Amino acid sequence: MGASTPRHHSSSSTLPRSLLAKRIVTFALYALIPLALLHYLISLPSPAHQTAAAATSSSPSPPRGTKVAAVKEKAVAAGAKRTRAAPRCDYSDGAWVRSAAAPLYNGTSCGGTIKAGQNCEAHGRPDAGYLRWRWRPRGCALPPFDPAEFLRLVRGRHVAFVGDSLARNQCESLVCLLSSAFPAHLVRGAGGGDGDGDGDELRKFRRWAFPSHDATVSVFWSPFLVNGTEKAKGGAAGLDHNRLFLDQPDERWAAELPGIDVVVLSAGHWFLHPAMFYDRGAVVGCHHCPEPNRTETGFFGAFRLAVRGALREVVLRGARAQQQEWHGRRPKLAVVTTFSPAHFEGDWDSPTACARTEPYAPGERGMEYMDGEMLRAEAEEVTAAAADARARGAGVTVEALRVTRMAALRADGHPGAYMHPFPFAGGARERVPNDCVHWCLPGPIDTWNEILLQLVKRWADGAGADAAAESSSSSP
Repeated sequence: MGASTPRHHSSSSTLPRSLLAKRIVTFALYALIPLALLHYLISLPSPAHQTAAAATSSSPSPPRGTKVAAVKEKAVAAGAKRTRAAPRCDYSDGAWVRSAAAPLYNGTSCGGTIKAGQNCEAHGRPDAGYLRWRWRPRGCALPPFDPAEFLRLVRGRHVAFVGDSLARNQCESLVCLLSSAFPAHLVRGAGGGDGDGDGDELRKFRRWAFPSHDATVSVFWSPFLVNGTEKAKGGAAGLDHNRLFLDQPDERWAAELPGIDVVVLSAGHWFLHPAMFYDRGAVVGCHHCPEPNRTETGFFGAFRLAVRGALREVVLRGARAQQQEWHGRRPKLAVVTTFSPAHFEGDWDSPTACARTEPYAPGERGMEYMDGEMLRAEAEEVTAAAADARARGAGVTVEALRVTRMAALRADGHPGAYMHPFPFAGGARERVPNDCVHWCLPGPIDTWNEILLQLVKRWADGAGADAAAESSSSSP
């Protein structure tokens, strides 16, 4: 029958190798074309991206107002970020806890700054347990004091403490904390001494310079915060009561406000003495009325008006400085350190008037009526002054440094009998003067400045953001 039909075989066995290779390459190219087309379609930019790219590459520069607005927005965002770094915290709510950390200074290393009557170590106080407590707020952390951070925040600025001897107590604490790391030079006022003698009045107006940061710390004696005449000391002949002129500023410190960046106000105990209160030349009240036929008004109202008047001067002079652009429109911070309670138990000259060696436990000592009223007046006046400053555009931030509750628990932190050197060197004594008002240095009052650092930090963060926004708004 002839040859049979050949069986079908694969092309690999029947086609030449060169032709086979050409066909494989052709098939591969046909397969890649759809894939390439798909990749192209996926890679196309969206219309929104195309519009943004065109605006960036070919559009002219935006109008000046648009550019300024963008810069302002960035400045505000940066300011918000900085502000979040120092969140607001209620430092007044917490407890004292034991701590192994040692103070940054002692009565020897800072003896030239500390008032002698508050240098408990140098005066021979035998226990040191009062130094081993730290304040722990309930809702946040309170970092230890950092001298470098504080001076960085107030570089080129002036920090002033205004008020009575507790204002000076806090000021000397701050100077000792700062000088533990950076040299301080006393540039105004007396050096040593206890600050209470008639020949030592210069100690009430002192100023330290920190050349490493071009910073200044001052203290201004102003026990009423407003203008007043003090009673004679120690029963000496002269005025036997205080006179307060509630409508008049105390120009001894108020006149220097244009050059002060951070002012810390602290007063209270002088209001407990007999006093006459005046407003616009007329008597408006008295406490332990020293004049006959006067109606007792107490001192709470006068204290409130004095705090109000002092804050009003800061706000008004701050607003005036902003309007006249003094000192480059620099913002200010006003802080009111609230009332610090005394701890006399029994007679003032009893050896046990304030002889505790540990703080009160939480709940062991409640807030006394007078302490609470002083705190309430200060807190309310701070709130009102802060609102007034904002309304006026004064460039003044007003804060309360609420120490009343934490201070009330620290009856162990006063000099007590050690306001004088070695009071029991000759043996036990039936009567001995005590200081149960001021604080040993170092001691609990250092905590006030730990909180002050946090207030300054928050203020500096906000002030920096405001300055950046203002600078950008005026730039071309």
